[in-house]
Amino acid sequence: MKTNSIVAFLFVGTLLFGCTASVDSGQGSPELTGTSAEKLTTSQCATQRDTCLKNNPLFGILVCPLQYTQCVATASNGLPAQVNSAISDAAACTKAFATCSSEATTASAATDCATTEAQCVASIVQVHLPTIVTGTASCVATAVDCINGSQQVSDLTTCANNLESCAVSQVQTVVPAQVGAVIGSVSDCQTALNTCITNAQTPAAVTQCGQTAAPCTASALGVTLPSVSITGVVTCAQTAANCAIDASSVSDVTGCANTLASCAASAAGVTTTPPAKPTCQQQFTMCVSKNPLALLACITDLAGCQN
Repeated sequence: MKTNSIVAFLFVGTLLFGCTASVDSGQGSPELTGTSAEKLTTSQCATQRDTCLKNNPLFGILVCPLQYTQCVATASNGLPAQVNSAISDAAACTKAFATCSSEATTASAATDCATTEAQCVASIVQVHLPTIVTGTASCVATAVDCINGSQQVSDLTTCANNLESCAVSQVQTVVPAQVGAVIGSVSDCQTALNTCITNAQTPAAVTQCGQTAAPCTASALGVTLPSVSITGVVTCAQTAANCAIDASSVSDVTGCANTLASCAASAAGVTTTPPAKPTCQQQFTMCVSKNPLALLACITDLAGCQN
Protein backbone atom coordinates (compact mmCIF):
# COMPACT_ATOMS: atom_id res chain seq x y z
CA MET A 1 0.00 0.00 0.00
CA LYS A 2 1.32 3.43 -0.88
CA THR A 3 2.32 5.76 1.94
CA ASN A 4 -0.14 8.47 0.94
CA SER A 5 -2.97 5.87 0.94
CA ILE A 6 -2.04 4.78 4.45
CA VAL A 7 -2.00 8.37 5.63
CA ALA A 8 -5.39 9.02 4.03
CA PHE A 9 -6.83 5.88 5.62
CA LEU A 10 -5.53 6.84 9.07
CA PHE A 11 -6.79 10.38 8.60
CA VAL A 12 -10.32 9.30 7.70
CA GLY A 13 -10.25 6.69 10.47
CA THR A 14 -9.30 9.38 12.95
CA LEU A 15 -12.17 11.53 11.74
CA LEU A 16 -14.59 8.62 12.02
CA PHE A 17 -13.45 7.91 15.53
CA GLY A 18 -13.48 11.60 16.34
CA CYS A 19 -17.06 11.87 15.14
CA THR A 20 -18.28 9.04 17.29
CA ALA A 21 -16.18 10.01 20.27
CA SER A 22 -17.32 13.61 20.15
CA VAL A 23 -20.94 12.50 20.03
CA ASP A 24 -20.51 10.00 22.82
CA SER A 25 -19.16 12.70 25.06
CA GLY A 26 -21.91 15.15 24.09
CA GLN A 27 -22.18 17.20 27.27
CA GLY A 28 -21.90 14.06 29.32
CA SER A 29 -25.46 13.01 28.34
CA PRO A 30 -25.94 9.26 28.76
CA GLU A 31 -28.55 9.22 25.99
CA LEU A 32 -25.87 10.19 23.47
CA THR A 33 -23.64 7.23 24.19
CA GLY A 34 -22.84 5.04 21.17
CA THR A 35 -24.53 4.90 17.78
CA SER A 36 -27.16 2.22 18.32
CA ALA A 37 -26.21 -0.05 21.19
CA GLU A 38 -28.19 2.10 23.60
CA LYS A 39 -31.40 1.92 21.50
CA LEU A 40 -31.71 5.67 21.17
CA THR A 41 -34.91 7.30 20.00
CA THR A 42 -34.98 8.80 16.51
CA SER A 43 -34.86 12.25 18.08
CA GLN A 44 -31.69 11.32 19.97
CA CYS A 45 -30.23 9.85 16.77
CA ALA A 46 -30.82 13.19 15.05
CA THR A 47 -29.13 15.06 17.90
CA GLN A 48 -26.23 12.66 17.64
CA ARG A 49 -25.94 13.31 13.89
CA ASP A 50 -26.10 17.09 14.30
CA THR A 51 -23.41 17.04 16.99
CA CYS A 52 -21.26 14.86 14.75
CA LEU A 53 -21.62 17.31 11.85
CA LYS A 54 -20.86 20.29 14.09
CA ASN A 55 -17.68 18.72 15.47
CA ASN A 56 -16.53 17.42 12.06
CA PRO A 57 -17.65 19.97 9.43
CA LEU A 58 -15.32 18.62 6.74
CA PHE A 59 -15.65 14.83 6.57
CA GLY A 60 -18.65 14.65 8.85
CA ILE A 61 -20.91 15.18 5.87
CA LEU A 62 -19.89 11.71 4.70
CA VAL A 63 -19.72 9.93 8.02
CA CYS A 64 -22.48 11.39 10.18
CA PRO A 65 -25.43 10.55 7.89
CA LEU A 66 -24.26 6.92 7.83
CA GLN A 67 -24.02 6.92 11.59
CA TYR A 68 -27.56 8.37 11.76
CA THR A 69 -28.94 5.69 9.40
CA GLN A 70 -27.42 2.94 11.53
CA CYS A 71 -28.79 4.54 14.70
CA VAL A 72 -32.33 4.91 13.34
CA ALA A 73 -32.35 1.31 12.13
CA THR A 74 -32.35 0.11 15.74
CA ALA A 75 -33.97 3.09 17.43
CA SER A 76 -36.61 2.31 20.03
CA ASN A 77 -38.47 5.58 19.39
CA GLY A 78 -39.32 5.52 23.07
CA LEU A 79 -42.48 3.51 22.32
CA PRO A 80 -43.86 0.83 24.65
CA ALA A 81 -43.26 -2.74 23.49
CA GLN A 82 -47.01 -3.26 22.99
CA VAL A 83 -47.19 -0.30 20.62
CA ASN A 84 -44.13 -1.42 18.67
CA SER A 85 -45.64 -4.88 18.37
CA ALA A 86 -48.98 -3.49 17.18
CA ILE A 87 -47.28 -1.37 14.52
CA SER A 88 -45.31 -4.38 13.29
CA ASP A 89 -48.40 -6.60 13.24
CA ALA A 90 -50.42 -3.97 11.36
CA ALA A 91 -47.73 -3.83 8.70
CA ALA A 92 -47.95 -7.61 8.38
CA CYS A 93 -51.75 -7.41 7.96
CA THR A 94 -51.40 -4.76 5.27
CA LYS A 95 -48.71 -6.71 3.43
CA ALA A 96 -50.77 -9.90 3.49
CA PHE A 97 -53.78 -7.98 2.15
CA ALA A 98 -51.74 -6.52 -0.71
CA THR A 99 -50.50 -9.98 -1.67
CA CYS A 100 -53.98 -11.48 -1.39
CA SER A 101 -55.54 -8.71 -3.48
CA SER A 102 -52.94 -9.02 -6.22
CA GLU A 103 -53.73 -12.72 -6.53
CA ALA A 104 -57.52 -12.38 -6.33
CA THR A 105 -59.20 -13.14 -9.65
CA THR A 106 -62.84 -12.68 -8.66
CA ALA A 107 -64.89 -10.14 -6.73
CA SER A 108 -65.61 -12.78 -4.12
CA ALA A 109 -61.92 -13.48 -3.62
CA ALA A 110 -61.20 -9.76 -3.28
CA THR A 111 -63.93 -9.50 -0.66
CA ASP A 112 -62.39 -12.41 1.24
CA CYS A 113 -59.05 -10.56 1.23
CA ALA A 114 -60.67 -7.46 2.72
CA THR A 115 -62.47 -9.55 5.35
CA THR A 116 -59.25 -11.27 6.36
CA GLU A 117 -57.42 -7.95 6.68
CA ALA A 118 -60.23 -6.48 8.79
CA GLN A 119 -60.14 -9.44 11.16
CA CYS A 120 -56.32 -9.29 11.25
CA VAL A 121 -56.27 -5.62 12.25
CA ALA A 122 -59.16 -6.10 14.70
CA SER A 123 -57.23 -8.87 16.46
CA ILE A 124 -54.29 -6.50 17.02
CA VAL A 125 -56.42 -4.07 19.01
CA GLN A 126 -58.59 -6.88 20.41
CA VAL A 127 -62.03 -5.89 19.16
CA HIS A 128 -64.84 -8.02 17.76
CA LEU A 129 -66.14 -6.54 14.52
CA PRO A 130 -69.65 -7.02 13.14
CA THR A 131 -70.20 -8.61 9.73
CA ILE A 132 -67.68 -7.12 7.31
CA VAL A 133 -69.37 -4.98 4.64
CA THR A 134 -67.99 -2.85 1.81
CA GLY A 135 -67.60 0.31 3.89
CA THR A 136 -65.54 -1.51 6.52
CA ALA A 137 -62.44 -1.23 4.29
CA SER A 138 -62.13 2.48 4.99
CA CYS A 139 -62.53 1.80 8.72
CA VAL A 140 -59.64 -0.67 8.59
CA ALA A 141 -57.39 1.71 6.65
CA THR A 142 -58.04 4.45 9.22
CA ALA A 143 -57.34 2.00 12.05
CA VAL A 144 -53.97 1.05 10.55
CA ASP A 145 -53.03 4.74 10.31
CA CYS A 146 -54.14 5.16 13.92
CA ILE A 147 -52.00 2.23 15.09
CA ASN A 148 -48.97 3.52 13.20
CA GLY A 149 -49.36 6.91 14.85
CA SER A 150 -49.76 5.55 18.38
CA GLN A 151 -47.37 6.76 21.05
CA GLN A 152 -48.75 4.95 24.09
CA VAL A 153 -50.94 1.96 24.91
CA SER A 154 -54.00 4.13 25.52
CA ASP A 155 -53.73 5.29 21.91
CA LEU A 156 -54.28 1.70 20.81
CA THR A 157 -57.50 1.66 22.83
CA THR A 158 -58.64 4.75 20.95
CA CYS A 159 -57.83 2.97 17.68
CA ALA A 160 -59.83 -0.06 18.84
CA ASN A 161 -62.87 1.95 19.85
CA ASN A 162 -62.84 3.99 16.64
CA LEU A 163 -62.49 0.88 14.50
CA GLU A 164 -65.42 -0.86 16.18
CA SER A 165 -67.59 2.24 16.08
CA CYS A 166 -66.83 2.80 12.40
CA ALA A 167 -67.51 -0.83 11.46
CA VAL A 168 -70.78 -0.81 13.42
CA SER A 169 -71.89 2.34 11.60
CA GLN A 170 -71.23 0.59 8.30
CA VAL A 171 -73.14 -2.59 9.16
CA GLN A 172 -76.08 -0.57 10.53
CA THR A 173 -76.73 0.58 6.98
CA VAL A 174 -77.45 -2.97 5.79
CA VAL A 175 -79.28 -4.62 8.71
CA PRO A 176 -82.83 -3.94 9.94
CA ALA A 177 -83.06 -0.76 12.01
CA GLN A 178 -83.97 -2.53 15.25
CA VAL A 179 -81.05 -4.93 14.84
CA GLY A 180 -78.72 -2.04 14.13
CA ALA A 181 -79.92 -0.32 17.29
CA VAL A 182 -79.04 -3.36 19.40
CA ILE A 183 -75.64 -3.71 17.73
CA GLY A 184 -74.96 -0.04 18.41
CA SER A 185 -75.97 -0.29 22.08
CA VAL A 186 -73.85 -3.39 22.66
CA SER A 187 -70.93 -1.76 20.86
CA ASP A 188 -71.19 1.24 23.20
CA CYS A 189 -70.93 -1.17 26.14
CA GLN A 190 -67.81 -2.72 24.60
CA THR A 191 -66.24 0.67 23.96
CA ALA A 192 -66.77 1.63 27.59
CA LEU A 193 -65.28 -1.71 28.65
CA ASN A 194 -62.16 -1.21 26.52
CA THR A 195 -61.58 2.25 27.96
CA CYS A 196 -62.21 1.05 31.50
CA ILE A 197 -59.69 -1.79 31.20
CA THR A 198 -57.07 0.55 29.74
CA ASN A 199 -57.43 2.90 32.69
CA ALA A 200 -57.56 0.14 35.30
CA GLN A 201 -54.56 0.11 37.63
CA THR A 202 -55.24 -3.12 39.53
CA PRO A 203 -56.71 -6.59 38.86
CA ALA A 204 -59.67 -5.63 41.03
CA ALA A 205 -60.31 -2.62 38.82
CA VAL A 206 -60.26 -4.83 35.71
CA THR A 207 -62.78 -7.15 37.34
CA GLN A 208 -65.00 -4.18 38.10
CA CYS A 209 -64.87 -3.17 34.44
CA GLY A 210 -66.29 -6.55 33.44
CA GLN A 211 -68.97 -6.37 36.12
CA THR A 212 -70.04 -2.97 34.83
CA ALA A 213 -70.09 -4.04 31.18
CA ALA A 214 -72.15 -7.19 31.81
CA PRO A 215 -75.43 -5.49 32.84
CA CYS A 216 -74.90 -2.92 30.10
CA THR A 217 -74.87 -5.67 27.47
CA ALA A 218 -77.74 -7.49 29.16
CA SER A 219 -79.85 -4.33 29.15
CA ALA A 220 -79.25 -3.85 25.43
CA LEU A 221 -80.58 -7.37 24.89
CA GLY A 222 -83.47 -7.01 27.31
CA VAL A 223 -82.10 -9.57 29.79
CA THR A 224 -81.95 -9.28 33.58
CA LEU A 225 -78.82 -10.83 35.08
CA PRO A 226 -78.29 -12.45 38.47
CA SER A 227 -75.37 -11.08 40.54
CA VAL A 228 -72.50 -9.95 38.33
CA SER A 229 -70.09 -10.89 41.11
CA ILE A 230 -70.37 -14.41 39.69
CA THR A 231 -67.46 -14.78 37.26
CA GLY A 232 -69.38 -16.99 34.86
CA VAL A 233 -72.12 -14.39 34.45
CA VAL A 234 -69.61 -11.82 33.21
CA THR A 235 -68.22 -14.36 30.74
CA CYS A 236 -71.75 -15.11 29.52
CA ALA A 237 -72.32 -11.40 28.90
CA GLN A 238 -69.11 -11.05 26.91
CA THR A 239 -70.06 -14.01 24.72
CA ALA A 240 -73.51 -12.49 24.23
CA ALA A 241 -71.94 -9.17 23.23
CA ASN A 242 -70.00 -10.85 20.43
CA CYS A 243 -73.14 -12.72 19.41
CA ALA A 244 -75.18 -9.51 19.24
CA ILE A 245 -72.56 -7.65 17.24
CA ASP A 246 -72.68 -10.49 14.68
CA ALA A 247 -76.49 -10.35 14.44
CA SER A 248 -78.16 -9.60 11.13
CA SER A 249 -81.83 -10.29 11.95
CA VAL A 250 -84.34 -9.99 14.77
CA SER A 251 -84.21 -13.74 15.31
CA ASP A 252 -80.42 -13.52 15.72
CA VAL A 253 -80.83 -10.91 18.45
CA THR A 254 -83.50 -13.01 20.15
CA GLY A 255 -81.19 -16.02 20.06
CA CYS A 256 -78.36 -14.03 21.68
CA ALA A 257 -80.71 -12.82 24.41
CA ASN A 258 -82.05 -16.30 25.15
CA THR A 259 -78.55 -17.76 25.23
CA LEU A 260 -77.40 -15.05 27.64
CA ALA A 261 -80.35 -15.64 29.97
CA SER A 262 -79.76 -19.38 29.97
CA CYS A 263 -75.98 -19.07 30.39
CA ALA A 264 -76.24 -16.58 33.25
CA ALA A 265 -78.86 -18.68 35.03
CA SER A 266 -76.67 -21.76 34.70
CA ALA A 267 -73.61 -19.87 36.01
CA ALA A 268 -75.65 -18.72 39.00
CA GLY A 269 -77.01 -22.21 39.61
CA VAL A 270 -80.57 -21.16 38.84
CA THR A 271 -82.89 -23.42 36.88
CA THR A 272 -85.12 -21.46 34.56
CA THR A 273 -87.36 -22.14 31.64
CA PRO A 274 -86.12 -20.30 28.53
CA PRO A 275 -88.63 -17.70 27.38
CA ALA A 276 -90.86 -18.81 24.53
CA LYS A 277 -89.93 -17.44 21.13
CA PRO A 278 -92.32 -14.64 20.10
CA THR A 279 -94.78 -15.50 17.37
CA CYS A 280 -94.36 -13.91 13.95
CA GLN A 281 -97.15 -11.48 14.75
CA GLN A 282 -95.52 -10.56 18.08
CA GLN A 283 -92.17 -10.02 16.38
CA PHE A 284 -93.81 -7.81 13.77
CA THR A 285 -95.61 -5.79 16.44
CA MET A 286 -92.39 -5.32 18.46
CA CYS A 287 -90.52 -4.34 15.30
CA VAL A 288 -93.02 -1.67 14.31
CA SER A 289 -93.38 -0.37 17.87
CA LYS A 290 -89.64 0.24 18.08
CA ASN A 291 -89.56 2.15 14.82
CA PRO A 292 -92.95 3.07 13.28
CA LEU A 293 -91.18 4.41 10.19
CA ALA A 294 -89.56 1.05 9.46
CA LEU A 295 -92.78 -0.72 8.43
CA LEU A 296 -91.36 -1.90 5.12
CA ALA A 297 -88.15 -3.09 6.76
CA CYS A 298 -90.16 -5.07 9.32
CA ILE A 299 -92.24 -6.71 6.61
CA THR A 300 -89.09 -7.62 4.65
CA ASP A 301 -87.24 -8.92 7.71
CA LEU A 302 -90.12 -11.16 8.80
CA ALA A 303 -91.21 -12.28 5.33
CA GLY A 304 -89.96 -15.80 5.91
CA CYS A 305 -91.03 -16.04 9.55
CA GLN A 306 -92.77 -19.25 10.64
CA ASN A 307 -94.46 -19.93 13.98
